[in-house]
Amino acid sequence: MSDANTPASSETSIPDNTRLVQLHDEAAAAVSAPDLHERVRELTTRVLHERRMALNDIRELVSAISSGVGSGLTARGGEMKDGLKQAIAGLDEAVGSAAQAASYTLREAATQGKAFKDNELKASLEQLRDLEAQIVDALKQTASQSGGKLKEELGYLIDHMKHSGTRTGEQVREALQQLASGVKASSDAGRAGLSESASTATERLSQVASGILAALSESLKRQSERLRS
Repeated sequence: MSDANTPASSETSIPDNTRLVQLHDEAAAAVSAPDLHERVRELTTRVLHERRMALNDIRELVSAISSGVGSGLTARGGEMKDGLKQAIAGLDEAVGSAAQAASYTLREAATQGKAFKDNELKASLEQLRDLEAQIVDALKQTASQSGGKLKEELGYLIDHMKHSGTRTGEQVREALQQLASGVKASSDAGRAGLSESASTATERLSQVASGILAALSESLKRQSERLRS
């Protein structure tokens, strides 16, 4: 099974101030690298992979990295617009990949008949679904706490995300649809060969999967409205 961070884990990561300051400083230092997009993507991926932070810490992660990059760019006196655009694109790419990996972990567990705790699967799916909105909300918070050119350029980036969406959002939507379809197909095909307890769990997951597809369109519509508010 993938070692990606599965959302809504019973052992959630709660970032402390020391880790957030360290992440801020690493992001600020990345500004000196030749390819800021790649450096931020690598930093975000590493933080998630090493479980220094998890997907359920996404607000803190985005705030720390975006403010760190902003501090680095301000200190260097470089091109704020292009630098922020590269950095946020790298962060968005890394979070989207982590979200997709987490959905694969959920799918693998579900199709193997894992007995999820009450509401555990639902909470994980909702957390994945809300990642895009949380990224935008975190950037809004960073912008509100910033000033000058950083606040201005973050505002432009946020407006762009509201209208064009994010890579994370695109990957999450695709992953949720594949997850729901995959769980249902696997349970339909393999239920007869499972033990009674696993069969019961898989039947319940199949029902949940059908519900995911039915609810996905409406939930994404609500999320889209929230992003544009």
